[in-house]
Amino acid sequence: MFPLISVVMSTYNRAKIVSDAIESILAQTYENFEFIIINDNSNDNTKDIIQKYSDKRIRLFNNKKNCGCTFNYHTAQNIAKGKYIAHIDDDDISYPKRFEKQIKYMEENTQIALLGTFIETFGENKRPSWVFYKEPKEIYFAMHLYNPICHSSIMYRKSFLEKHAINYDITKRCSQDYDLYKQIILQGGIIANLDEILVKYRMHKNRLTDIKETQDIQILNAEQVKKELLTRFIDTAELENYNNLIKDFPFNDYNKEQVVKAIRILSTTMKSRGYDYTKISEKIITDIQNNLFKF
Repeated sequence: MFPLISVVMSTYNRAKIVSDAIESILAQTYENFEFIIINDNSNDNTKDIIQKYSDKRIRLFNNKKNCGCTFNYHTAQNIAKGKYIAHIDDDDISYPKRFEKQIKYMEENTQIALLGTFIETFGENKRPSWVFYKEPKEIYFAMHLYNPICHSSIMYRKSFLEKHAINYDITKRCSQDYDLYKQIILQGGIIANLDEILVKYRMHKNRLTDIKETQDIQILNAEQVKKELLTRFIDTAELENYNNLIKDFPFNDYNKEQVVKAIRILSTTMKSRGYDYTKISEKIITDIQNNLFKF
């Protein structure tokens, strides 16, 4: 009746803010969880801060060297005891009823492999949210254009990933979440978002997505994920040209006309192969034209 959740957080040098993330998890109204925290060989006092929490649900692991968050997520999935695995980034905050609402949805919708939520952004580098779509078909189509899910909000069914031998790809330093969702989709898994804000996503200069070096790696890895999804519908000879049309969408300056053209090409090709996403593609086009995507 109250299935166990394994909550995963990888952390590195977050002494100033990691308490916000930890306390938001410990304050959840749904209490049946273990909290796997992997301290990635921090050289500040992050470890000391974590150790001050005496909650027995916390399982703290201290790496002897810095392994990177992807490796830590991969490891955590292997040691997790829960029916569901949920994630929280070490700089974000979950609202108190997040797990309660996600568990209810997952238990009532057993076809869903992974569930995210809508988010609120905050912080010194604040930009608008990019999480707009909730229905599985909307997310499926959008996945071919960009990553429409916030990793810090996800909860997934461990049994589905185990059945299909899915885990975080440790060769991916960035965009490892996007790659995970790709793996789920390619195995027939269904992904949805709760259309309720249950996570506060912190934007700041030290976030991996905002550091130039890791940002460039993230862009390259995300492009590879898109290509792997698109190759099922776009001919290899046309793939590079097609991908250039949507290259910066939606996180940087992009050409609306080019993106709209690309979406219609994809929709038409998918329909010719038995996947009719015409209504959804037109909805996304309308959202683009109405400036929903603002970065």
